[in-house]
Amino acid sequence: MKLRAVLFDLDNTLLLFEELEFFEHYTRKLYLAFEDLMSLQEFSQRLIRSTQMMVKNNGEMTNGDFFIKDFANGTKADEKVLWQRFANFYENEFEQFQPLMKPLNGARDVILYTKQQGLKVVIASNPMFPTNVQLVRLRWAGLADIQFDLITSVENMTFVKPRLEYYQQICEKINVKPEFCMMVGNDAFNDMIASKIGMKTFLTTDSDQISIELSRELAKNTKLEMLAPDYKGALKDLITVINQLTSL
Repeated sequence: MKLRAVLFDLDNTLLLFEELEFFEHYTRKLYLAFEDLMSLQEFSQRLIRSTQMMVKNNGEMTNGDFFIKDFANGTKADEKVLWQRFANFYENEFEQFQPLMKPLNGARDVILYTKQQGLKVVIASNPMFPTNVQLVRLRWAGLADIQFDLITSVENMTFVKPRLEYYQQICEKINVKPEFCMMVGNDAFNDMIASKIGMKTFLTTDSDQISIELSRELAKNTKLEMLAPDYKGALKDLITVINQLTSL
């Protein structure tokens, strides 16, 4: 196997934060854009349910369209109107969460080294945010000026983690077969599952964060086993692995 592409998760792989703290702040602030339509409890329940339901997207619509269709179900509001409220929040309010985030020291060097080896580089963050939000988060990680071959988002993907189709879709978009790819991330379930389609996997240990309850619920509902990574260590250790796999 000669490595041709590396896929990087973002949350607590390149950008460190307390996930539960972030989502509590995020939900409360986002609710203000919907408080004239529903209670905080209903909004929170809808947000969580519709996010979890995205794993059932069968690929016939984008993740964004699938999410808002489910979120709007049972309300009297138009899907486009609801989505515009999300869009306005992301455009005008999302920046306030930067103080909760910390770029991983050395992540930029690893990304640049990967690109210098002539490898394709993908930001394979679970595609539950729009592209503009992913770009903001990459800026927080100190990676705004780097050209990536693909950044997965709700607009350009029709599957989410841990669906194997998510990883297959990435391979199709970058025109690299799975056996020539490596998935790098901190989530032992959502990221390491890429090995099921033939990708090499690298489990990062820079963050002591346990993935949020949302991820654990997905793990229970899909009835798939936790897979051991091919490699494990701090993100900086990836350079050694890349050297091994590019010299084969």
